[in-house]
Amino acid sequence: MSRVERARTEQDLLPSGADVGFRWGFFPRQGKTGVGVDLGAGHIKLAQIRWTRNGPRLENYAVVPLPAGMILEGAVVAPERLGELLARLGQAMGLKQPMVGCSVGGPAIMLRYLNLPRVGPEEMRAAMKFEAPQHLPIPEEQLVYDFCTLPDAPGVPEHQISVFLAGTQKRLVQGHLDALAKANLKADAVELDCLALLRALEWMGAVPHESPQPLVLMDFGEVGTRIAIVRHGVPMLSRTIPTGISHLRAAIADTLGISLYDAERALRLKGVEEDMELAPAVGPWLDSLSEAIGRSVEFFLIQHRGAQLERVFLAGGGVMLQGLSRVLSERLAPSMGLRPDGEPVLVEPVRLEGIDINPALLPQVNSVGPLLLTALGSALREEE
Repeated sequence: MSRVERARTEQDLLPSGADVGFRWGFFPRQGKTGVGVDLGAGHIKLAQIRWTRNGPRLENYAVVPLPAGMILEGAVVAPERLGELLARLGQAMGLKQPMVGCSVGGPAIMLRYLNLPRVGPEEMRAAMKFEAPQHLPIPEEQLVYDFCTLPDAPGVPEHQISVFLAGTQKRLVQGHLDALAKANLKADAVELDCLALLRALEWMGAVPHESPQPLVLMDFGEVGTRIAIVRHGVPMLSRTIPTGISHLRAAIADTLGISLYDAERALRLKGVEEDMELAPAVGPWLDSLSEAIGRSVEFFLIQHRGAQLERVFLAGGGVMLQGLSRVLSERLAPSMGLRPDGEPVLVEPVRLEGIDINPALLPQVNSVGPLLLTALGSALREEE
């Protein structure tokens, strides 16, 4: 059996629609590598980078569809089944590296900002053991949290310091860890998905590191849209909107009386801009999505008077919906206002640009690039 035939046999073990770059064993491995895993409701995304003298290089990737119901609201429902799928994916890629970076997200993630007395790092860690359970509505025995201090936060008295606190239930994180363990993988980093996405944007040169201006990150997924507003590299707002591609696909199928498969074909062909046939389904879906995003942006701008949005990025499956970025730019214009330079704020679709890519992955990786950004960000964390 030839190498190509063997690779095809191994990839046949994966669900229909799986997109895997190549089997690592066919190529020499040089330099330190990093692996990032993004477990979404619709797909598993995996990115593998290699550090070279010129910086990071995307060396391999995989995007694999998930059966419905395996991940709900960011939590892994079936870690054993998911782990078995991850193991088959690792086999198809020839993945040898056991340590990976992983991200979590969803409505169960809670963010808080506290003003606490200025103390040293050890004293702050001790203080947060008491403060975190007081500010996060999760029983202490079920709570997992992390924090960082913000020395330059405006409006904080001189004797105090602002602290960013993020927490969730242990079961959410443990579900991810259990699925990885089933595939003989171990997470050396578990972080917020919006921070991983931001890191990918920084490495690609789309935004400066720890931009002082607010940036809006919209990660458009199968069952929901995650919106985060970050400033100085820290999330100031994070929200999951329960509106995703699956809802639009179902609306088109119901409205036109066609199958979900045909609805998907019509959506990919015509997109979300003006179309008389799709408008009865697309219009209400866009109304709901735009209203929810607009409310989140307006809430942030009210809470941070004088702030102006710098950039708004669209990542995930939404990038592949023809016309979505243009339609959102128009609908959200009243909420987003103007940039600091006086120009209108536009929703910018993000693609894999500004980072070295293994030529063996081209051109097929470009079609799934927007789905890989969070996994890419987690892989890039390996060097930090």
